Amino acid sequence: MKIVDGDSHFIEPLDMFARYIEPAYRERAMRAVTDPISGTQHLLVDGKPMRLGSEVEEMLSIIVGYGQKEDGHALNEFNRSLAGGADWQDMDKRVQFLDAEGIDYQILFPTLGLLWEGEVRDPQLAAAHCQAYNRWAFEVCTGQRDRLFPAAHISLRDPALAVQEMRRVATGGGRSVMVGSAPVHGKSFGHPDYDSVWATAQELNLAVSIHPAGNKDYIGSAWYRDRTPGFMFLSMNVIQDPRMALSTMVYDGVFERFPALRVATVEAMGSWVGEWIERFEYRYQYMRHTSQMKRPIREYFARNIWVNADPSEKLLPLIVQFVGDEKFFVGSDYPHAEGFTHPVQTMRQLLAALPTASIEKVLGANACAFYGL
Repeated sequence: MKIVDGDSHFIEPLDMFARYIEPAYRERAMRAVTDPISGTQHLLVDGKPMRLGSEVEEMLSIIVGYGQKEDGHALNEFNRSLAGGADWQDMDKRVQFLDAEGIDYQILFPTLGLLWEGEVRDPQLAAAHCQAYNRWAFEVCTGQRDRLFPAAHISLRDPALAVQEMRRVATGGGRSVMVGSAPVHGKSFGHPDYDSVWATAQELNLAVSIHPAGNKDYIGSAWYRDRTPGFMFLSMNVIQDPRMALSTMVYDGVFERFPALRVATVEAMGSWVGEWIERFEYRYQYMRHTSQMKRPIREYFARNIWVNADPSEKLLPLIVQFVGDEKFFVGSDYPHAEGFTHPVQTMRQLLAALPTASIEKVLGANACAFYGL
């Protein structure tokens, strides 16, 4: 049995985009700059300050705060000096973490990409950032490609450019792509404009992960247009965006048009799935003519959809019993503060009442099936 960490993150160096992006976009690349008067750092992209980058040190303490909440520290007490270490780019040391936790394979997602995704409007610039990150990610994992599997970042701002990058990544051995859940152009993920992306993923056998990404229109944002509510409200609500993105794909018939497409919500928890399926089942009875669904939600769930769940979800065993044990997988979110120390051990304890076969599926087999490992 193989154990899979289906959601972890790189900590990219802050100058990575400037080094790896195409020269024509170098001056517009995401970067950190230091104020000459205050000495504080700020994040810029396309030459403009980023909304999420005004407090760089606090943001970096969040993304490298693995284990600090378990030690009893609040966010404002996190060690802010950890982010600058070169060890985050040492994949041999990351494999040592996997060995210590009993993990065979790990899927890695961007961190900086989750910050610029909702800020960049220029499709060419977005595509250039994706390509730069993907080059770096696969390069840094060169010596550990049998254990570490980067999820290539693609942007939906220009589907043709996304398709081009997907083909390049697949040629280089990539197995999955990540799409940020930030809405693009106000269009459903099931809009026909994106069919070429889903068709290419199906053709190339690339798994598609929908991951939260910073964006000003995250679900719940309308309640705080007058002020910034703080990271707790943001983090509780932005995880709902992947669920909504997936819902639009179901509702608009993506899985009818592309029956072999594999899609997962990542870092969006798993216990919501029970209520989500019940709601779809109930409405489908008498409203299905308003959608492009041709079959009940459980059929799409069984064929096309996977869900990354957290080791902290006390409802998860009941949800697994309700909808089945073949579509949930575990993730550590390493090394982000929201991550889970000892994820395998914690998930085993959480699911202890389930049959051993079910536990093994959640810990490894389901992620292997989704990511094509």
